[in-house]
Amino acid sequence: MFQLRSIILLLCVLAGVSVTAQDVNLDSLLDAEMDKKNKSEIQYTDATFKTSRVVNGHSVETTQPGVFDFKISHRFGTLNQGPYELFGLDVASVRIGGEYGVTKRLSVGGGRSSFEKQYDAFLKYRLLWQSTGKRNMPVSLTLLASSMLKTIKDASDTVKRQSSDRYTYAFQALIARKFSSNFSMQLMPTMVHYNIVPTADIPNDLFSIGAAARLKLTQRTSITAEYYYQLPNSKLPGTYNSFSIGYEVETGGHVFQLHLSNSTGMTERTFINETKGRWSKGDIHFGFNVSRVFNVNTHRRKLPDFNAAPANDTATAKSGSLDSAKKHYVENTFSGIRVINGQSVETTQKGVLNFTILHRFGTLNSGFYNAFGLDAASMRIGFDYGITNRLSIGIGRSTFEKQYDGILKYRALWQSEGKNTMPVSLTLASSMVMKTVRYPSTDTVKRYNTDRYSYSFQAIVARKFGNAFSLQLMPTLIHYNVVPAADIPNDIYALGAAARVRVTPSSCLTFEYYYQLPGRKLPGTYNSFSIGYEIETAGHVFQLHATNSTGMTDRTFIAETTGRWSKGDIRFGFNISRVFVVKKARSINE
Repeated sequence: MFQLRSIILLLCVLAGVSVTAQDVNLDSLLDAEMDKKNKSEIQYTDATFKTSRVVNGHSVETTQPGVFDFKISHRFGTLNQGPYELFGLDVASVRIGGEYGVTKRLSVGGGRSSFEKQYDAFLKYRLLWQSTGKRNMPVSLTLLASSMLKTIKDASDTVKRQSSDRYTYAFQALIARKFSSNFSMQLMPTMVHYNIVPTADIPNDLFSIGAAARLKLTQRTSITAEYYYQLPNSKLPGTYNSFSIGYEVETGGHVFQLHLSNSTGMTERTFINETKGRWSKGDIHFGFNVSRVFNVNTHRRKLPDFNAAPANDTATAKSGSLDSAKKHYVENTFSGIRVINGQSVETTQKGVLNFTILHRFGTLNSGFYNAFGLDAASMRIGFDYGITNRLSIGIGRSTFEKQYDGILKYRALWQSEGKNTMPVSLTLASSMVMKTVRYPSTDTVKRYNTDRYSYSFQAIVARKFGNAFSLQLMPTLIHYNVVPAADIPNDIYALGAAARVRVTPSSCLTFEYYYQLPGRKLPGTYNSFSIGYEIETAGHVFQLHATNSTGMTDRTFIAETTGRWSKGDIRFGFNISRVFVVKKARSINE
């Protein structure tokens, strides 16, 4: 019996060793096969940087073939301008541009900057591409050539100027390496050529060397930094080296970046060679960049599905899936807490901070010299926080009349189905606006602090009729503590209407109109009408719009719109909404 047991035990041990050895051999064979396959193919490194720009300057990245990359770059004034200018918020410099991918390696682009009314165009070619496998290339190399045209009129210059004097050119070799999934670095040898320079002892060709880096923090966020060193005897007098640092967030087809820089301009000439600010003196500009890609050529390889239908974007559950014994709240009647200028029925979710940027340019009838309004900018930056799913509060600051505003919203009724059906949503909104712009020195009327305040009260009634259409009505009362003349009432009444029409699972058209009731309006004002096109991605809503209103508070766009569509007083603008989860909480339907 002992011998039989020993034999069985020995067989089991040998079988185990055999199986283990077989597993090891199979794993080794699979690893060898995978390694052989990798060595027979070229593995190109992608996303060395998240977009074609680091902060101000170009990154090694080129735009994908058949893709149009729409970019907005915005720079405020310097932080040392003090609280009256809200540390630079009331001063704005903007560049709007676009880039198109001709091939995987070649892209072209251009833009218009409000600073010095510059136009720029550039060409990028990716000569080398970091790769492993069949071809081992340790770095990427992109060549850049750009041309800049300054169109601002010369101020009382008696020297005769040639048209060619307005041109400058930049040439860069962008050398980058992605060291890991979290860290990338880039060097940028640069030459900027001026057709004309201020004095004879300044060379026409100015040389500099730039360095940039990207450090990934999370799956969707990263820190970027950029520095340009001007070589000795190769710089303009009174200029300093440019340094910028940014924090960028990626959400699908969007990349949104907040940054700080001592440079005002956003073309190679202006930020590399003409930076006059110093970090040590507080000459720091706060700004942001927005990059949004569109797949133009549908015959080429499609982009990843950035635009999956937003969660909870249904008015009703699918047939048979709705529990009639349970109340189901209708969500996403509108994409954000604003339609365009005005409030929507939506409140910010509990525990969520909603950061919004509302931007308005000048009127389109400003003409070609002012790029049809691009050079004039009005902006509001605000924050809204959800205390509960029904109650939210918000604050904001507008450059127009240097206004501060506070908002309180409460969703009294919520459209729902199932148990205790509610056909509409009702949100009550109240806001207070304080105008802080200084009165003219010629104003002899005694003013009180209370004269600067106005208030608005709205009952926002909305219904979502299906995934494709939502409608909203906004009866409004605006109260002025002081009015221009005795025959003008302190209380102004208006009735607003808004709608949202879904175009694709991730985009929609929005409309907004405010009608001022007869006998209850300020002289010389007109009804406000706005139309917008908005795109939703995870955590982001980006909207382009046109409107005849300048201001972005209830008082200014409802009761003080002086522009008329029929006269070309149309302002192009954009809104950006980005949400951050501060405290995780359940949704209304959980």
